[in-house]
Amino acid sequence: GLAEATAVKLVEQPFYSDGSGKEPRYYQRVAINRAIEAIAKGQQRVLLVMATGTGKTYTAFQIIWRLWKAKAKKRILFLADRNILVDQTMQQDFAPFGEVVHKVINREVKKNYEIYLALYQAVTGREEWKQIYRQFPADFFDLVVIDECHRGSAADDSAWRDVLDYFCSATHLGLTATPKETKEVSNITYFGDPIYTYSLKQGIEDGFLAPYKVIRIA
Repeated sequence: GLAEATAVKLVEQPFYSDGSGKEPRYYQRVAINRAIEAIAKGQQRVLLVMATGTGKTYTAFQIIWRLWKAKAKKRILFLADRNILVDQTMQQDFAPFGEVVHKVINREVKKNYEIYLALYQAVTGREEWKQIYRQFPADFFDLVVIDECHRGSAADDSAWRDVLDYFCSATHLGLTATPKETKEVSNITYFGDPIYTYSLKQGIEDGFLAPYKVIRIA
């Protein structure tokens, strides 16, 4: 695992608090703590399954915050699959990182930041020039967080897989609402079994999510 002093510091590192009294919900705390413990023990591939609407990005932020504050992970890449997610994340959940956070745009690589946010589509592509992530040294990031790691076809998935294969020495944390098992893609075979699952059913029972009705449209 991590050096013992770092691991202890990491486990004791508090959640981020903005003073407003907003605290992670109980299941977010469990997810954050389990991820932190797994990484402190040296687990390199970590999967969290959390239903849509349960605050995956906020949970990811808290995990990254604690790892970064404890100096257990110094450079972090957060990959999302939709631009709106990247922009929202940057302005909202990741705002406390302030000056150290950077969104990769215009296929331009800047190496003087600590927390990087990027769209898969913005750093990958069939043509070589689109694969800008290769301009970073392979050991540049020590943590890569993949939001919605189940998304897309096998072809799309191979785009983020290429990024992960390139930064293979980093710890990889996958977040998904649905641990899909299909012929084309399985994120369980990549990440291993989820260290924590917070299901839609549980979210509804706990009152955090509204019950949904299935409406059939003829």
